[in-house]
Amino acid sequence: MKKEQPSMLKIAHRAQVSAMTVSRVLNHSAAVAESTRTKVLAIAREMGYRHYPNAISRMLRGERSRSIGVLACFARPHLAGEAIHRIGKELFDSDYVSYIVDTYSDPVVVLCALKTLAERRTEGVIYYAYSNDEIDEDISRLLRQIGSSVIVTHVRQEIPFHQIYCGWDPGVREVVQYFAACGSHCPVMLKESRNEECRRVFESACREFGFRRWKVITCSADRLADSPDFCEGLPGDAIFCSSERFRLPILELTDGGRAVPVVMLLDDFLISQLRPDYPVLRRREPEAGVQAVRLLLEQINGRAVEPQTVSLPMQFLEKAAAFPEKKLNALE
Repeated sequence: MKKEQPSMLKIAHRAQVSAMTVSRVLNHSAAVAESTRTKVLAIAREMGYRHYPNAISRMLRGERSRSIGVLACFARPHLAGEAIHRIGKELFDSDYVSYIVDTYSDPVVVLCALKTLAERRTEGVIYYAYSNDEIDEDISRLLRQIGSSVIVTHVRQEIPFHQIYCGWDPGVREVVQYFAACGSHCPVMLKESRNEECRRVFESACREFGFRRWKVITCSADRLADSPDFCEGLPGDAIFCSSERFRLPILELTDGGRAVPVVMLLDDFLISQLRPDYPVLRRREPEAGVQAVRLLLEQINGRAVEPQTVSLPMQFLEKAAAFPEKKLNALE
């Protein structure tokens, strides 16, 4: 059963102060003695009180809103769960509220969201923008109007904002190196339409490790799920899935008897649901979200004025039990 949150009256009774004093403490009013503030906050935490600052009333009083906008496309499973949860918790622990917006990867939605955030005097924005075309001139103008922003991206971008760069290199390079160690002759990369940076790293690594043949296939997860024959006919002897949306049809393929090395791009939650012997390329968006919050708050507080890029590359996690016999059945 969910525990009922204590009211301000209960906190006031316990602290032996008025409810108005508790309200002032929780809303960061200066008109409270520091000893009283410390006592009230300690009792509130002890009683499990979760306070969300009233951003709109603060705005009307001309104070800081202590609110942050978070923009991401929830069609990407790795953003709909752990990443957003970690960002929300980090902001709450820093006494900020968060406005979460599902962008649907639609620039019109992004523009509308940024206009609303600017009107509400939001202090900053964290925006998951994975390609150059997700930040156009209008979006840049609104981000500058808001004042503080951090972009989480897979591609280094020439933009005047802080960036958390979740790069493909060296993770994808290590995936290709793993395929070479398994004795593969023709690795295959499955990608969705916007993954050009991943493709570049994959093809560069294939040349580096001496592959004469490789394939990069652009398709949708729906096509894989609806066409079992497509999976059976993949023209290679090792598979790198550069989107977690491919995981189910590829798992069905390998569980059905096709013994090929497979590496999938997954977040921590999906990794935990995977068979333990599968090597993976681990997404780090939850960590990137925490880093983005900290960098944004430094910017808001004037400690990170010049735009900077923090690199947080994906991690290849090889499992010792994966394909111990390195049995391959390459298709010519």
